[in-house]
Amino acid sequence: MSLEQASGLIILYNILGFGYQPLAGMLTDKFQRPRLAVLGGLFSLLLALAIAHWHSQLAVILAGIGSAAFHVGGGALALTATPNRTTGPGIFAAPGVIGLTLGGAWGWTGYKVSLPIVILLGLMMAIVAIIDLSKYDVFSHDQALSGKETIENIQLDDGVLLVLMSAIALTSTVWTSFHFLLQMDLNQLVAIAFVAGIAKVLGGILAQRWGWRRYTIVSLTMAAVLLLFSPQNYLPLILGLALLQSSIPVTLAATAKIMPQQPATATGFALGLAIIVGGIPVMGGLSQIAGIPAVSALIVMVSALSLWWVLKSKIMLSR
Repeated sequence: MSLEQASGLIILYNILGFGYQPLAGMLTDKFQRPRLAVLGGLFSLLLALAIAHWHSQLAVILAGIGSAAFHVGGGALALTATPNRTTGPGIFAAPGVIGLTLGGAWGWTGYKVSLPIVILLGLMMAIVAIIDLSKYDVFSHDQALSGKETIENIQLDDGVLLVLMSAIALTSTVWTSFHFLLQMDLNQLVAIAFVAGIAKVLGGILAQRWGWRRYTIVSLTMAAVLLLFSPQNYLPLILGLALLQSSIPVTLAATAKIMPQQPATATGFALGLAIIVGGIPVMGGLSQIAGIPAVSALIVMVSALSLWWVLKSKIMLSR
């Protein structure tokens, strides 16, 4: 197909895969069936691959919806399995950045991997269907709000959530900008993806041990410094972007802490809505500006200060 058609399908996928997540999360929370969301998402992805050669647009729609459902369902399970901890979110979020990069690289180079992925998706569906996840399908009422919060506290919730989403969007802008600028260097993209995946797992573990606020400020400050030196060496760029991604377990857990009875919706906001908002500047052609070392470092520091304010807020400390 033409470049215009392909670009349209890519935009459509991103709108559905990321933008649809909050709605998918709300539906998942309403019926309290995160495992069903995971199974439905995996089946939709499997079906998308099966029909891709016959109807590409429908395949993209199914892939976007499936990805959104899988993310909110899996995120809710990870959050409820490790309540008020960053370890679960870190482990859940880590493989995604690797898969996204590998999928893009395989698509770009023309490798045919649909059949193996279909088989693996079917295997994953069977495993998720068999194992007992029933205790994570119903969310704990111990984390529920009393229902007697003042209007001021409710408004503060909204303000803290808005700042938190803005911080996630800013880090997404930096990550997506560099990903776009390096799209022709597949080897480096794959290396960055694997290091970022490891960093997410380690970030979730270290943040839980050292404290969410301390780890976030230290890791993002180090990321900003490394990005300043990225033009001279690939290693600072790889480490800087990895440290940037290592803050995701904290931001996902923090979003869930603000929305304790809506883990799937919280996941949709943190891994969906905020990410697509952060990608808007890149889609608007501003990746070159965001990729300037001084600019990217400044954006990361603004995000770090925003997260510092969020993590010291009364709402976060009281739950």
